[in-house]
Amino acid sequence: MAHTKGGPCQKGKNGLLLLVVAALLALAPKALPEALVLQRSPTAPPSISRSPDAAPAWMAKVVPNMVFVSIAAATAMATAGGKSRSLFVGQSRPSRQVSCERAQQDVRQVPVHVEEEEVGISASPPANLYELFGTPSTADSKDIKKKYHDLQKLCHPDVAGPEGEEICILLNDAWELLSDPEKRKDYDAQIELAKPAKIVVKPPVCTEITPTWKGERKTLIPLSRSRWAKVPPEDRGERHLEEKMLFVDEWACICCRNCCDVAPQTFCIQNDNGRANVYTQWGNSEEYLDYAVASCPVDCIYWVSREELQVLEYVTAQKMVDEKGQLPCPLSYMQGMLNNPPNDPFDDARQFKAKREEEARRKEQAEHTSAAANVEAWFQRIMDVFENLSQNLRANIMIHMKK
Repeated sequence: MAHTKGGPCQKGKNGLLLLVVAALLALAPKALPEALVLQRSPTAPPSISRSPDAAPAWMAKVVPNMVFVSIAAATAMATAGGKSRSLFVGQSRPSRQVSCERAQQDVRQVPVHVEEEEVGISASPPANLYELFGTPSTADSKDIKKKYHDLQKLCHPDVAGPEGEEICILLNDAWELLSDPEKRKDYDAQIELAKPAKIVVKPPVCTEITPTWKGERKTLIPLSRSRWAKVPPEDRGERHLEEKMLFVDEWACICCRNCCDVAPQTFCIQNDNGRANVYTQWGNSEEYLDYAVASCPVDCIYWVSREELQVLEYVTAQKMVDEKGQLPCPLSYMQGMLNNPPNDPFDDARQFKAKREEEARRKEQAEHTSAAANVEAWFQRIMDVFENLSQNLRANIMIHMKK
């Protein structure tokens, strides 16, 4: 019959322990030499004194007895069960001896249940393919591919069992879409259009292409001002009739100040980079403006249309911000001292217009193909797959995506 805590077996062991300790302590004083004298005084604490002649006898009798007492007490403490009192520190300590009833039980491995709150797992599945791989939408293909391979190693049926089949198919389809640049751009456009608040590309292009303009800088209008309508009739010519404007390629300008001397009401030298710039369109007569263009030693002044002007001035300003106004010397490139050619603002303008046209095309295509429905279909598929996963596999996937 198993003994419980505080039963007869336990009480018998405790009584036996007390009996042994009491007997040993009763024998200890007999071994003390008479040379040990306990002196008490009413004003001083107890003190022990001994005569120098009794030192060898005291050492020979007391030390073996004290060693015997210590060994016996330690043996009794080790064999006693339950909770016992320590003779040396006087504190309780739990016994390490397993009870008879528990020792007869089979030792079985208990499965550990991991709660979602303990590992910080989100209750909701990923909302899109980027969240599925645990990468931002701006991640490059290498990062997404690495995440794809890591998840496949975790969810492959050879590792996770049959339940990993559906998630592996989902990962394959998602990687096939995001690895194709064109399909990925279409999917990104669909995500943007499916959002409640659509992101508007700034600044919006001004649709009124007139030789004079007024408006806030929130719209894409020329940064220079225009006096086209205020040019006297005798100072007008063919360029004025065609509504042409002037633009200076600041990367090709050599700061000769020739244009500023010819048409000072139109051109100026900038303080930040020292290059020429048009600050007022048609500030001088057409004759002087034509002469400034023709007399430029590096041919960096151009007649452009009103539509071209707003794009050229915008991309130039953005590039100046990126380069912090630190422009390379064009003469150094002409002399072969620079390996890379200076920046071409006309090429930047072409790329800017092509990007705008591509965004407009994808937006129209996404609207016709119901962007919200496509994004919702992917989300529904992800949610269905995650609902069928076991808790452990789902927890491992969610933890891996947060790394």
